[in-house]
Amino acid sequence: SVDYGIRAIGKLLGAYRKKGFNTITKVINRYAPSTENNTEAYISAVEKAVKVKRDDVLTDAMIPAFVASIIAHENGFNPFSTAFIERCLALT
Repeated sequence: SVDYGIRAIGKLLGAYRKKGFNTITKVINRYAPSTENNTEAYISAVEKAVKVKRDDVLTDAMIPAFVASIIAHENGFNPFSTAFIERCLALT
């Protein structure tokens, strides 16, 4: 379902952060490598959406905006509200 798909993105970001991929640059280079994507454009889009610099250490509070930016970048838009994304991220 969409709910658990969004939850999965959050879980993946959490796993990346535990392994030291804790900035936008590090996460996107891992999630969307340049061999398959325009990684620089992806990083720039996430950086603007999350409103932090690409090499700032990510906090839990940044994750909903990060997830929303991934959804927007992958689909061309994000139809989900922040509240909906936060509810999905909280699913067990």
